[in-house]
Amino acid sequence: LLRKQELPQQQQRQQPRLQPNNNAQPPPRPPPSSSQTTIIDPSTHYQVDETCTALPPLRESGTFFLDTRIRPGISTPDVISPSFRVGSYYPDKVQYHMAGDAANFYLIKRLVYDRKQLLGDGGDIGISIDIGANQGFYTYYLATLGLPVHSFEIYEPNYKALLHGKEFNPREVSERVHVYAVGIGERNGRFDMKGGNYDGFL
Repeated sequence: LLRKQELPQQQQRQQPRLQPNNNAQPPPRPPPSSSQTTIIDPSTHYQVDETCTALPPLRESGTFFLDTRIRPGISTPDVISPSFRVGSYYPDKVQYHMAGDAANFYLIKRLVYDRKQLLGDGGDIGISIDIGANQGFYTYYLATLGLPVHSFEIYEPNYKALLHGKEFNPREVSERVHVYAVGIGERNGRFDMKGGNYDGFL
């Protein structure tokens, strides 16, 4: 578990704002300085909770039964690139939902491309964690960009759709995706899910 602790105000830095631009290939940038080499928010201190060391290891999902009701939903290449697929019970609505987050997809691509430019060929660009992965819009986009992704989803229909995305994407993309049927929070326990809060975290 990671506990987020705010640093004193004087240590916080103003982060630049990026304007959405949906070009397939972002324009080149000069190499970032050493102070810009991390995607982690520099104003936050991340501390591993000591109780984590006593927890049983999380196991990712393995093989699964195919559900014919779950079909591939495809991103719109002229809005979000590179294109990818997700599993969905409502594949005809996938492009509509993705279009509303076009600026977020662009920002993710900008960060990943900047990281690759900084590290060069063969550099380790790290991993990504998708908490509340839903059907995998960000999961499979990040995997298409080349990042290993660890995705957590506790709502059963979304979890099944998330798994099916492995069937609908190329093997090299699917092998980067690791799916877990657990939630991430401050306490250990079992609980039911109520309400319609669709928030998630990357």
